[in-house]
Amino acid sequence: MAEGYLAEIVEFVGRTGIYGEVKQVLCKILEGPDKGRVIRRNVTGKVAVGDIIRLLDTSREDKEIKAR
Repeated sequence: MAEGYLAEIVEFVGRTGIYGEVKQVLCKILEGPDKGRVIRRNVTGKVAVGDIIRLLDTSREDKEIKAR
């Protein structure tokens, strides 16, 4: 089995990055010591609500996107 923890995307928050290529999502940790916790992460690529992703680290959370 690959390293990391499975997480399900529960909400799409917004886009970030110079060209909007990075999506910020809320994801619910499905396994490990932080099981059940919902954290904010930045992801790239095609993702949608309900997709399962693998996170290498569940202890850190990305900053909230703020308008300038």
